Amino acid sequence: MAVVFWVVIIVLSGLAELHTNALAALFVGVGAGVAFVVALGGASFPVQALVWLGVTAVTMATLRPLAMKKLHPLAGDLANPIHTPLTGQYGVVEDEVGDEVHPGHVRIRGESWRAVSEAGPLAAATPVVVTKAYGTTLWVEPRPDAAG
Repeated sequence: MAVVFWVVIIVLSGLAELHTNALAALFVGVGAGVAFVVALGGASFPVQALVWLGVTAVTMATLRPLAMKKLHPLAGDLANPIHTPLTGQYGVVEDEVGDEVHPGHVRIRGESWRAVSEAGPLAAATPVVVTKAYGTTLWVEPRPDAAG
């Protein structure tokens, strides 16, 4: 019966990781996988649980930080925007867009996005182009072909 328990934990951890992409449930599942192997070996459930907790703790403490750096190298710093599929897309300012302290919103392809501008404040209805992004915040500039 314990084997079924660990299979359920592994599956639920995998589904949770797919949903969150935080690399936390992944290591819970790894721990459950090791506990599953221990269960197949005939160990008691308390031993299995200790193995699960131990492996989860060790992998979370050692491997997760390395994986997070590799997969999310720019995490937490708006000073490091990147190019995304939205880079180069045209949109229109919905409400005044300012700097990082005074963001506004732009509409691009029918969706509203949080936006900032290094070119100074941009009034509503100003046509813009996306130059870079970080997360769900876009950096925009006035469209050069729309000046005038």
